[in-house]
Amino acid sequence: MLQKRFLLLALVIGLMSLLALPTFAQDNAAPLAGTIRVGGTGSVNTAPDTATVIVGVTIVDSDLKTAYGAANDQVAAIITAVQEAGVAVEDIRTFGLNIYQDSSYPPVPMDGGQTDTPELRYNVSNQVSVKVRDISKIADVINAAVDAGANNLFGLEFGVSNIKTQQTEARKLALEDARAKAAELAAAAGVELGEIVSISEFSAGMPFNGNVRMDMGGSGAVIQPGQQEIQATLDVTFEIKR
Repeated sequence: MLQKRFLLLALVIGLMSLLALPTFAQDNAAPLAGTIRVGGTGSVNTAPDTATVIVGVTIVDSDLKTAYGAANDQVAAIITAVQEAGVAVEDIRTFGLNIYQDSSYPPVPMDGGQTDTPELRYNVSNQVSVKVRDISKIADVINAAVDAGANNLFGLEFGVSNIKTQQTEARKLALEDARAKAAELAAAAGVELGEIVSISEFSAGMPFNGNVRMDMGGSGAVIQPGQQEIQATLDVTFEIKR
């Protein structure tokens, strides 16, 4: 009797396993047929209307207090200069304040002797990030900072204040591109293109850097903003009409 019960239990478990197989297969099946999936890209070229640049000063001295004080005084003069050039105080922020010590051996004397005592020096740097909302003033702002004593300048980046409008236009163009590709594929396959099933976005514009060249002959910074290409990339799935 006990052996018959075990046999019956084994048969029940086997039947339950067989019933579960269709569900497992369905969960791991390929995506439903009857769709066309394509990628679409769109881009809009626009001139930048804002710029951000990092300016500052680095002071090297054997005395830390002297280097620290000089760097702070110099960056204060730079801040005043860029404000006078038309930058609002709320568009100026401290970007980095760094202090580090290094050592170097003095040059070998003419008599061929050499000392083993290194020369300790302190490097103090202070930078500020400056946002210029009038692109026509960027060269004036950089020149003002350099005239005020800035010996660090990097990170010049141009931007577009109404970038959302440009991104929207790029997305529209990307969707048109995807629809055209899908229609071409549908025609080649002899089917009719249906409605959109899904849309995924991969990108919609990136910041870009411009070029700055310093003319130390007298005219100062030469700025070339160029144009920004704002791009959008979409993944679109269309249904196929039956």
